[in-house]
This record gives sequence, C-alpha cells and structure tokens, in this order.
Amino acid sequence: METKSIFLFFWQHVKPYKWFYVAMLIPPVLSSFYPFAYNYSIKLLLDILAKADNTLSYQQMWIPIALFLGSNFGLEFIWRISHIAAWKSLPYVRRSFLLQTYDYVQHHSYQYFQNNFTGAITSKMKGILSGYDKIWAEIHHGLALVALKILINLTFLIVVNTKLGLFLFIWSACFFAIMYKLSRKLDQLAFAESESQHALIGQISDKIMNIISIFSFAAHKREVNLLDKHISQDFIPKQIKLYKYDFKIQIIGGILYFTKFTFILFYTIHLKIQGLISVGDFAYILGLTLALSEDMWRATVSFQDFLSKVGDLKSAFSILYIPQDNLDLPDAKLLHIASPKIEFKHVDFSYADEEVVFKDLNLIIEPGEKVGVVGQSGAGKSSLINLLMRYFTCDKGEILIDGQNINQVTQETLRQQIAVIPQDTLLFHRTLLDNLRYGNPEASEKEIIEACKKAYIHDFIMSLPKKYQTYAGERGLKLSGGQRQRIAIARAILKNAPILLLDEATSALDSQTEKLIQKSLDMLISGKKQTVLAIAHRLSTLKHMDRIIVLDKGIIVEQGTHEQLIQQPRSLYSKLWKLQEI
Repeated sequence: METKSIFLFFWQHVKPYKWFYVAMLIPPVLSSFYPFAYNYSIKLLLDILAKADNTLSYQQMWIPIALFLGSNFGLEFIWRISHIAAWKSLPYVRRSFLLQTYDYVQHHSYQYFQNNFTGAITSKMKGILSGYDKIWAEIHHGLALVALKILINLTFLIVVNTKLGLFLFIWSACFFAIMYKLSRKLDQLAFAESESQHALIGQISDKIMNIISIFSFAAHKREVNLLDKHISQDFIPKQIKLYKYDFKIQIIGGILYFTKFTFILFYTIHLKIQGLISVGDFAYILGLTLALSEDMWRATVSFQDFLSKVGDLKSAFSILYIPQDNLDLPDAKLLHIASPKIEFKHVDFSYADEEVVFKDLNLIIEPGEKVGVVGQSGAGKSSLINLLMRYFTCDKGEILIDGQNINQVTQETLRQQIAVIPQDTLLFHRTLLDNLRYGNPEASEKEIIEACKKAYIHDFIMSLPKKYQTYAGERGLKLSGGQRQRIAIARAILKNAPILLLDEATSALDSQTEKLIQKSLDMLISGKKQTVLAIAHRLSTLKHMDRIIVLDKGIIVEQGTHEQLIQQPRSLYSKLWKLQEI
C-alpha cells in the first residue's frame, strides 16, 4: 500500500473543513519566524547596550522591545484562533473517517470475520484513528513546523553571513539526505512491529472472550504461557530490531550534529576576534545557529517518528484494502416476497479448501410449509441456512425465494425478509429493550412487551431491578442460554418476517428450558403463513412439522412427516430417533 493512498483517504474527509485546517496551519507557519524575531530583538538590544553611555533610555530600545513583545502577543492570539478552528473541525473529521472505516469493515463477508481475530480488527480500526492524530500532530506542530523553521532560519543566516549560511545550508541538505536514506527502512520495520502488535491484541481479545473456558479448564497458566510465547518469539524481536536500527540512526546523526556545532562555535569566535561581527551579531548568529541545530535534531527525530507512524498506519489501513467478497451485484434488485416459496435448484457448494458439502441439491419448500431438517454432524444442515442467508454463495446452481434468485437481490432486503433464531444467541451490551428492538426498530413498548409474553420472557424481565432497562452484558452473558433464546424468539415475533429459520434453537438447553422454549416456538409458528425451515438436533422438537428432511453427507436421503418416517424401521431417521430415546 502506498503512503499516497493513505493521505488521499484522509483528504477526502478533511476537504469539507479545509478552511478550518488552513486556520490551524497559520500559527505554525508564523511561529517559524519567532526564532528570528526573538534572536534579532536580542541582537538589537545588545548592540544598543554595548554602545550606550549614561544617556541610555527606553526610547532607544522601543524597537527591539516592541519586536519582542509584539511577536509573543501575536503568536498567542493566532494560536487561540487555531484552537477554535480545531474544535470546529477535528471531531467531525474523526467521526467521518471512523464511520467510513467501520462501514467498510462491517460489509466484509462472513468468512472474513471467521478467519480474523475480532480484537485485531478492532485494534486496526483504533490504529487508523490514533494514526491520524499522530500524523496531524506532526504536520501541525511537529515535523512540518520544524522543517519550516529550519528553512527560515537558514535564509536569515545567509542574509547576515553568507558564507556561514551557505555552509549550514549545504550541510543541512547532506544531513537530511543521509537521514532520509537511513530512515526509510524504519517504515518497513514499524509495519512488521505493528502487525505483530495487532495480532497480539487479537489473541488477548480472543482469550477474554473465552474466559469461561479458561476458568473451566483451569488454563490460566497455559494461556499466559501461550501469550508469552508470542510476545517473546515474535513481538519482542520485532520491537528490538526496530529499536536497534533507530539507535544506529541516532548515533550517526549525533556524530554529524556534534561536528557541525563544533565548527560553527569556533568559526563564530574567529569572526568576532577578526572584528568582522559585533557583540550583537555574535549573539544573534550563535543563538540562531543553536536554534537551528536544535530544530535539525528535532526534525531528525520527528522524521523517524513520522516514518514509524506511517508504517503503523499502513498496517492499520490494511483492513480498508482487503477486497470485500460476496458483494451485491451493481444492478441488484430489492427482494419483494408475495409468496414465501424457497427453492434450491441444482446447488453445488463446498467451503474453501474443504470437501464438497452439496452436489446437485434440489429442494422445494412451499409457501407456509414448516420443514424440519435432521442429520448427523457434517451432513450439511447449517450450510442450508448459511446459503439461504447468503453468508456464503453456492458454487453452482441457484437459490430462489418467490422465484427471485437471491444472488441477484440486495443482501439487506434478503435478510430483512428472514427471521433467524440461532443455536446460541449473542446480545449487545445494551439494555434488554434495545436488544429486543433489534427485531423491529419501530416497535412500541407495548408491542415489545406483548412479544415477550408470547416468548415467556416477560415475567423474568420484570423480576429484574431495572426491568427492560437492564443491561445484557457483553454478548449477553448476564443471561442464561435459555433466557437469551427467548429474547431471540421475542425478536423474531417482532420482526414478523415471511421466512423463519431455526438453527438448532434448543440443542444446548436443559429439558425444562427446552419445553418452555418449544412452547414459545409453537406459538411463534402456529397459525401463521410463515415458511419455516428448522434444523434440530433433538428430533422431538420437529414432531409437528409438515415435513422432515433427512440429510446425509449433503444428500436428501429421506423425507416425510414424523409418523411416516418413524414407521420405516430401517430408515436413518428411525435410527436417530431410537438413539435419542435411549
């Protein structure tokens, strides 16, 4: 990724506020003249004092005094204007590119989130925000300011003493050329170190998200050791490599800096001994040279920091340059359902680098039909839902809803027409009311309460101290699995979509909770014209379905009602039923 593309990204968001940014950049530009004003006012004062006799008065010194005080007051005034411009622009610019970054990331495919640490993704998004702040700081009052001050000071030194000024100009050009060549590698080293850091944060996030497993298996020491292994074998070596190279640059820069300053000191003394400069000139030249030397050193350090931050940014920006898979077609249409009929026609599908899941699968689910799907693990049950929701796309064939190919409609309108109750419902760390409204953002409190009653969760919510304003905790961990499932059922009731998908909604629950949730599901399904596709590990939950499909290695081997299938003693369904009866 080129550095240019990063700055083009920032410019898109800065452009609407460009005049505020101009206002913020004026103070650093004018500040660059301050060393000259300060040192020149001191020179004038010293020359006046050196020539003064007993008639010395303030009137003789009003020009240097005015120059000194005026430059200080002027700088304070324009910096305050800059601060006003900052609060009128910077927060909104950050908001703009953070929203665009999040929006891009959330439209990555389902596979992307399966294959990447959530913590690493979050860390990179944070890296873009902090990287922008660091880069802007360097432009506003860091590297750019120092570089401008160096240029102005060199110009004034050439005016005062041409030979000395030209020497410093040539020396500075050589110095920065050497430093630039040495510092370019910092970009690559910083990128590698930053990638390792994002991966490290991703691992820590993964451990925290699975903290219950760590508790259950008493794996605290094991996880610390695994973390230490990554830090010791990857993160630390890359950091040390970066530090060592930076140390090398500092040594070379220090030698060049000391050589230059020694020459300037003795050359200035030589000029004074020869009577070629006054006391004021001596102080002015030495003061300006000291300021210039300090600025050059700051510029070197700032430039190295700048390249290091650019390396960090390149790592963070990688999430914006990963192509998005499974996007809508440019001419994708909106999905409108008059009759919720589902058709799988000659569907082939396999996950990346894995064996085939479906080969020439054909399945029709009529409008309003309640269909259950059973089969052993790996039979392809969850893949049906993944394909229907377009989390994945089939390799061959097509999936139709009401005669419309789901690959030719927008994903948003597709998923708006489908309600899903997953095996394990994860909730946002928000209030229960906010989580319930996810089913229908326009739902009134009365409608939400009615849905919760139908899902047999209302009484539990009302027993909580803050009732519907209770926070669910991260991923809903303050609630039991059964309580989260009933929240999911209430959301599905509120969504009232023409298609309902149940992905083993009761498999991880105890028998008593399962019965309660089954009662909720029966109420959700009965009497509606919804088309229902239900995957179940526990076959008892599918007894009242209109049709049950039995999958084996991606092939429909049996189908019929519960009674029809159970009467076939050699059928796979009968075997599965008997195993669950034991």
